[in-house]
Amino acid sequence: MTHFADLSSWELAQKLMKKLPELQARGVKVVVIGLGSVGNARRFAEVLSFPLDLLHADSTGAMYRALGFSQGFAPNANVSPYLKLLPMLMGIGSPGTIQEVLRGYIGDRSAKPVFEGSTPFNILGGGYQRPFELATLRLSNMIGILPKWSELCPPDEALLTQQGGSLLFRGDQVIFRHTDSGILKYTDLDALLAAVPAVQMLPN
Repeated sequence: MTHFADLSSWELAQKLMKKLPELQARGVKVVVIGLGSVGNARRFAEVLSFPLDLLHADSTGAMYRALGFSQGFAPNANVSPYLKLLPMLMGIGSPGTIQEVLRGYIGDRSAKPVFEGSTPFNILGGGYQRPFELATLRLSNMIGILPKWSELCPPDEALLTQQGGSLLFRGDQVIFRHTDSGILKYTDLDALLAAVPAVQMLPN
């Protein structure tokens, strides 16, 4: 994940919790790493009811840099990380972010619904991500994050622009890799799951 106060991390964690039973049933050992302190990780797990035994904290970002994950806009510029976030939110050094934000408002016929069961979005139909549905989730998450920012934000503010990614291993062989291109451009868990059968087909 990215840092524990990031919308991307909250969305990914929420989706991952729904996919955990299927991943574990297929024999995948899930390890989740976020940027920040152990205290940040514990608060994140508490707020989202995320399994703490799966969660680890990287307080320096060293693992992310070693894996070649993007450090975001102008990583070597000697300015506040908060100033670097502004151009990233506009898609500068963060490819796909603007399109992803717009997708939250206009909907996506190729994506699954965000909310299940009886919701006001059902008036727009079903079986796809309805207009404003994802934007509503993000607003809800933002309302959850902002009052707890100091408890979730990494002590090292340079990590605010660090992006994450996902790796699927069979032994020491990487058979799936996703590198976040920018804000809100995290791993498609369905794509990761689609790679799992290939793991089982590989020779021991």
